[in-house]
Amino acid sequence: MLEAILVPEERVKVFTQEVKEKLENEAGVTMKIEDNAVVLEGEGLEMLGAKNFIRAVGRGFSPERAWQVLKEDQVLEVIELGKLNEAQQKNARARIIGTEGKMREKIEESTGALVSVQGKTVSLIGTWDDTQKARLAIEMIIKGAEMTTVSRHLMRLGRRGRA
Repeated sequence: MLEAILVPEERVKVFTQEVKEKLENEAGVTMKIEDNAVVLEGEGLEMLGAKNFIRAVGRGFSPERAWQVLKEDQVLEVIELGKLNEAQQKNARARIIGTEGKMREKIEESTGALVSVQGKTVSLIGTWDDTQKARLAIEMIIKGAEMTTVSRHLMRLGRRGRA
């Protein structure tokens, strides 16, 4: 099966020869770059994992963090901010990242999900349960919840553990 996945032009350079070779070896697919499309050829679950890897890198994850999606129990979830106007999107991105990245870090530590804020999306990598916990915190932020409320929610998650 052959599939082309569009990635933002500024993210194409992330797909170095080293990344290409590792993806081909790890996922059993072939990969080539055509303009701002990554073309994959492969079959089955390996192809699904490779597509999620490409999408994750396109959504702002470094390859080092994006490799997680190749693991069997990991998922990639993308939250669209497109329904918000430009000012609301900018505000949501800033609040999700937080001062010096502290809120994004707190979400990651409390839920176990990796978080990337890129363009009009917020992307998550983790187990299904972890991404749902992170999604809830992010949705609270998007809807304008006080940061102290979100922080308390995340602290409760952290105390309960990620089980």
